[in-house]
Amino acid sequence: MARHRNRDARTYEEEDKQDIRRQEGIFLCTLFLMVLLLVSLYFQLSVLAIGIVTAALILSTIGFYIHYKEFFSMRDRGQRTVSVLISMYGSLILTLICAWYYVQDEPLTLDYALVFLFGFFFFTFMVYRSISRYLVVGNKRQRIKG
Repeated sequence: MARHRNRDARTYEEEDKQDIRRQEGIFLCTLFLMVLLLVSLYFQLSVLAIGIVTAALILSTIGFYIHYKEFFSMRDRGQRTVSVLISMYGSLILTLICAWYYVQDEPLTLDYALVFLFGFFFFTFMVYRSISRYLVVGNKRQRIKG
């Protein structure tokens, strides 16, 4: 009986480590691409470069969702990852709208670009804090005891 419990504990620990690695990878990849998009817009790179970064961002998010569909729906960490992805995309859209509105009156300087980058992180945090309590319901997985 003790041997069975140790195996279950190790299996659970391994699953937990895999979930943490998935969550970190998805979050960091998406965050990197979003910051790269904001930086490429600030430096006014070619439309092709901006399009490539935008396509990579959207395709990576869709790919992560398709590849880790069970992780996103069944695990607490997956639900938190969905919450942070939604908040990051919402924050990116809000930041881009604010920056576009600002650029209509005067050129974007480095100081204001850093303010918008801080705003992106702040909006992400605030939106995540708001929506995570409604989207995260905990672990839905059920273990078969036998």
